[in-house]
Formats: sequence, C-alpha cells, structure tokens
Amino acid sequence: MAKVLTFSSGIPRLIDEASTYTYEATYVVSSTISASTPIDLPDSETYDSSELSMYLNGLALEVTGDYDYVGTSPRTQITMTFDLVAGDRLKFRKEKNI
Repeated sequence: MAKVLTFSSGIPRLIDEASTYTYEATYVVSSTISASTPIDLPDSETYDSSELSMYLNGLALEVTGDYDYVGTSPRTQITMTFDLVAGDRLKFRKEKNI
C-alpha cells in the first residue's frame, strides 16, 4: 500500500493511500446506458459535488465534460455525457477531506 504525504493543521502526516477516500464502489454496465440517463450510486450512497471522483475503465473522468451531477446535495445519481456499453466499469469514489 502506497503512502501519501498530506498536511493537517500545518503538520505533515504520512498516511496510507487507501485511507484518502471514504467510499469506493464499482458498477459494471450490463447493457447500453444512453447519455443523460440517471445512474444511481451503488449501495445507496450520497455525495456532495466537491467529494466525488469518477473513473471509467480506470481513467479519471471530468465533471461536465464526461459526467454531470443530478439534483441537489446530498446527491445519489450522476448522468454521463456519452453512452456506456456493456462491460464498461464505472468507479465511484468519495474523497476524504483531510
């Protein structure tokens, strides 16, 4: 497990990389999902826009360019700006505010 250097109250701290997020779930697309179709976060998770990171097949996605938020905080869904196909893997990750 990799270590990450972070600062807390001005004090440098070395933490395990895995502890830099509070939620991580992967959704495997079983059939085509059209752009703009709402997708629920797995496990009924909620998020605020500043803490959500998204990955498609291991590549980081950008908000508004690749996906959009749905509703107001606390949110439970996202929409993609392009179609997803069977076998695509979406990773949802909530970053920890350290």
